[in-house]
Amino acid sequence: MFQQLLKSSGPPVVGTFVKIPSLEIAEIIGEAGFDFVVIDTEHALLSVRDVYSLVVLYSRMNVAPLVRVTDHGYGDAQRYLDAGAAGILVPHVSGAAQAEMTMRQFLFPPAGTRGMGLAARAGLWGGIRGGSAEYVRAGQEDVARIAMIEDQGAVEDIEAILAVPGVDAVFIGPGDLSLSLGVPGGSPAVHEAVTRSIKAAVRAGVPVGTVVAGEEQIRLRAEQGCRFILVGNDTGMVSAAARRTLARAREALPAAVR
Repeated sequence: MFQQLLKSSGPPVVGTFVKIPSLEIAEIIGEAGFDFVVIDTEHALLSVRDVYSLVVLYSRMNVAPLVRVTDHGYGDAQRYLDAGAAGILVPHVSGAAQAEMTMRQFLFPPAGTRGMGLAARAGLWGGIRGGSAEYVRAGQEDVARIAMIEDQGAVEDIEAILAVPGVDAVFIGPGDLSLSLGVPGGSPAVHEAVTRSIKAAVRAGVPVGTVVAGEEQIRLRAEQGCRFILVGNDTGMVSAAARRTLARAREALPAAVR
């Protein structure tokens, strides 16, 4: 699902981070028309059951559900894939060796070590047309395995990371890059690191994405070649809407009764 979006022609696809385990919020996000979401288990207190429910709902709304996992271990990622996640984002992939070790966990043998889960949702409860062969094919070819470039060392090793088998795309994280570089967010050093990584991915023919703030950044990263762009998150949207609604209400009150 997400792989097809990356390969399609036209402008970059647009998604957002999901941190709230609410079916109502999910429907609002889905109905807004986002192309994909990143369900965030690294920075949100989401259970496996929460993730499973969100994957099912977004899939039914034709919004590609990706999951950002918490670390580099096998952990719950297998269950997210068997739940039908369209892709996995792996945080803090610091170099090619780590990328290879991590991505092998999400590939079936002989390319990797992922286990067979035909009786799960990704295998349509054992009833997928084409049987185990189609389940394996879809797991190899349709799932997006995305390495997150968030550290100075990863930027320096970006070309090698991009060449690792199983790295289907990379996501550049400017927030953690600023921490790794020891400079404020939005500084020239962060911009240079993000731009360098994007250009390397474009040269290598590997889809690349990042998170953006504001129209100027959206235009810039699209022009540089990003295929997927993340804008904000559900908590931020709810917070901004709540603050805006309250501010308008207070402004409307007569000065004498404020």
